[in-house]
Amino acid sequence: MSLWEKIKAGLEEGLETISEKTVEMSQLVRLKWERRGIEKEINQELIGLGKIVFQLHVTEKQGRLQEETKTHFEKLGTLEKQLEEKEGEIEDLTDKIDRKQVKGLKKDLEMGDGTIEQIIVDEQSPLSSKKLMEIKFPKAVLVGTIVREEQVIIPDGKTVLQKGDKVTLLGKKEDVEAVVHQLSRS
Repeated sequence: MSLWEKIKAGLEEGLETISEKTVEMSQLVRLKWERRGIEKEINQELIGLGKIVFQLHVTEKQGRLQEETKTHFEKLGTLEKQLEEKEGEIEDLTDKIDRKQVKGLKKDLEMGDGTIEQIIVDEQSPLSSKKLMEIKFPKAVLVGTIVREEQVIIPDGKTVLQKGDKVTLLGKKEDVEAVVHQLSRS
């Protein structure tokens, strides 16, 4: 393939990528806008419900509370389900966008004989329970984020690796593979 063909192919791939990202970001904005609309409806229902409860209290007609508020609670239940569905759609699309970005990063790294990997620290790993500053990592490896349970940790030298940590590694392929072996070794 000639240089001109490579440039042309790269431009075409870039335009497809930009087009895909634009569509996905537009979808994400639309979903967030719809979510905001549902949240506003929920707030309106809650305000309406509060007015009814207050009015019944002032007029000392609390006995009619269930009868007067039934439709509002039903509508709130429906809106909450819609909100949960919208949140799920937003999460799914965000995950899809994130996976594509990681895939793009991985592709870029591979062009330079690099890689990005995530590995879970095995309890039998010799690196478990050690501070990062105590571990002799190859120079061509960076420790990215560490996910511990639901928490994302931006590590420094004092960060202690624990069994079950999901560690992101970036660097030269052979060096990353060596660290992966150490972290998962039993």
